[in-house]
This record gives sequence, structure tokens and C-alpha cells, in this order.
Amino acid sequence: MILLGILFLSTSCKRDQSTVGDQYFNEREFEKAIEAYTEYLKLRPKSVKTLYNRGRAFEELNAYDKALEDFLKVVELDEENDNAYLSIGSYYYRQENFDKAGLYFDKALDVNGRNAMAHYLKGRVSHIRGLFNDAVESYSKAININHDLGEAYLYRGAIRIRLKRKSGACEDFRIAKNLKVPGSDEALRQYCR
Repeated sequence: MILLGILFLSTSCKRDQSTVGDQYFNEREFEKAIEAYTEYLKLRPKSVKTLYNRGRAFEELNAYDKALEDFLKVVELDEENDNAYLSIGSYYYRQENFDKAGLYFDKALDVNGRNAMAHYLKGRVSHIRGLFNDAVESYSKAININHDLGEAYLYRGAIRIRLKRKSGACEDFRIAKNLKVPGSDEALRQYCR
């Protein structure tokens, strides 16, 4: 009976530390969240959810290298974790290593072809590289999955202006404005009189 009580207490402590970390994260207390997640990981080092959440907390503190370590551990444990691939791709995107970023966005899409953010970020990589048709295709896929992804409209509109497709561009800028995307007002004023 005592052993059962110790086992229950140990299990509930494990669960509590991860939950406490989530609460701190939601309250934007990222350092405390990291502490709670780290305590939980001492008992359950292969907890994919906790590793990923700790990585996100590191990201929020701009500790990108530590975040990357956690995201890489996540995909080592769970090769089907599209969010971890997306986070790794975002790391390389911030580093302006667009080749690697694109590879990880593709991996996220291999796992989940309906990940709107992966399509959007893949579009950003193509856009930066000057692969405008690929970028428009990726932005369009992102929009088809998530109609509220305003930045995809804005950037697709920018490419359409470049490709001399003004009416489509202006429609994208209007939608972006309705979604309150910064820069959409200026784009409308400049290109859609």
C-alpha cells in the first residue's frame, strides 16, 4: 500500500510539473516554464510534448540555440512531429539559411500537408529566392487551409504586383487589410488607386 502511494505521488508530481510549465508558459513566465519543464524531463526525458514546449519557451526568450536542441530531440523521438520540423525550419529561416529552412518546411509538409504555416513559410523562402511562381503556389495553399493567414495574402499580393497581375494583387491587399495586417494599407494606397 505504501509503495502504491509513493508510485501515485511520483506520477502526479511528474504530471504536475508539466502542467505547471504549461501554466507558466500561458502566463508568459517563460523562465519559470523552462524550470518546470526541465524538472519534469528529469523524470521523463523522452516526453515529446514537454521537450517541444520547453523549446517553445526558449524561443520566446530568444534562446534559439537551446530551442533548436529541444526541437532536434523531438524529431529524434518522433519523426512525425510536423510542428518540431516547422520550428527547426524557422530557426534556420531566422539564420537566413534558406536552403536548410526550406528542407525542414518540406519535412513538416511531408508529415502534414495541411500545415498552413509550413506552406506560408515555404512561400517566404521561395519569395526570398525569387521563385515567384513557387511562392504564389505556397501562399495560395496556405490561404486555402487557413483563410485568416493575412500575411500570405499580403506577400502573394506583392508578387502579383511584380508579375503585373494588379487586380488579384489589390484583392489580396484588401483581404490583408481586413485581417489587419501591417503594411496592407500602404500597399493599397501605393498600388490600388
